[in-house]
Amino acid sequence: MWNVSEKKHRSNRVTGTITTTGALLLALACVFSALLSQADARPRPEAASQASPVGGRVLGLSAICDDCRAEKFTSECSGFLEAPVFDREGTLWVAGILKSVIWRVTPDGHCAVGMQLPAEVKYPCGLRFSQDGTLYGVAMGYGLFSVDMSSKKVTLLASGASLGGLPDGAFHGLDDIFIDRTGGMYLTDAAGSSVLNPVGQLFYRDSGGNVKRLISGGLMFPNGVVLSPDEKMLYIDEWAANRILAVPVVSPGVINPGWGYVFATLSGGHGPDSMTADSAGNIYVAHYGSGEVLMFAPNGDYYGPIRLPEGAGSNPTNLAFHNGYLYITESEKGEIWRVKTKIPGISLYGGS
Repeated sequence: MWNVSEKKHRSNRVTGTITTTGALLLALACVFSALLSQADARPRPEAASQASPVGGRVLGLSAICDDCRAEKFTSECSGFLEAPVFDREGTLWVAGILKSVIWRVTPDGHCAVGMQLPAEVKYPCGLRFSQDGTLYGVAMGYGLFSVDMSSKKVTLLASGASLGGLPDGAFHGLDDIFIDRTGGMYLTDAAGSSVLNPVGQLFYRDSGGNVKRLISGGLMFPNGVVLSPDEKMLYIDEWAANRILAVPVVSPGVINPGWGYVFATLSGGHGPDSMTADSAGNIYVAHYGSGEVLMFAPNGDYYGPIRLPEGAGSNPTNLAFHNGYLYITESEKGEIWRVKTKIPGISLYGGS
């Protein structure tokens, strides 16, 4: 979900496997400093930057939305927004990465700190609700954690330096999470990887808490991850390669990488951040650096871009469906936008 390093300087990221917790925190502190030094955003690309972003047929946006105009939902949250998820009551929860908080956003758009994460949980960048209402999250500066929503108690589950059954430093830095129908979790591991250092990984944690690697390297900053509605296809986007991969799922936590392929190649912007899907299997991706959300049919055909309006930021990071709207977090200006859509979002346990 979040590129700590060249979503404001990828080349300064951690360059190797983190072998101790101290090394991880030291490296991320350096990244944090680089991120702040880039606070002045570059000019927003205009519509021409996406004139012909992908190959294949262009289907048009009429199947996705009518006027496709984004309206501002709120600008009250801050801290590099990521990971929007709705609970079953319709409350929106959003990660503020740089503040290590999870914002609580009411239906009328008012933000308040829902919980302050422990000091160990730095840079939270992915959130998902499970079937029982527990909120699970990944933090690039820690690993996997959970939150009991009634007590707001945070439980630390697995860090890079302490992961059951795997060697120390197994996580480079987790970026995103998707929970399947069995309660298993697909986890993208991005930190330290790039187009010139493709060491990104993919993990799976089953409902019993067992963690295994599904892809042990070769990914160029794997960021967003989402399943198709029938859970037979796993989509992983590579921020550094500006593309989305599709990998068949044999069974929960078992993939067939030999039949994986490039689902879509993007143009312009920086790269695809996080993704979601609708109930028809269309894939939606926040294209960081372009100020756009891109939509693709299950066969890879391109619908077109939903552009944030003039004056909005250029860095959409993540997406969530709720009550007929697609919600978009944008990190440059710390705003949340939404667009009225025609197709319901993918069915998720928490309601988002």
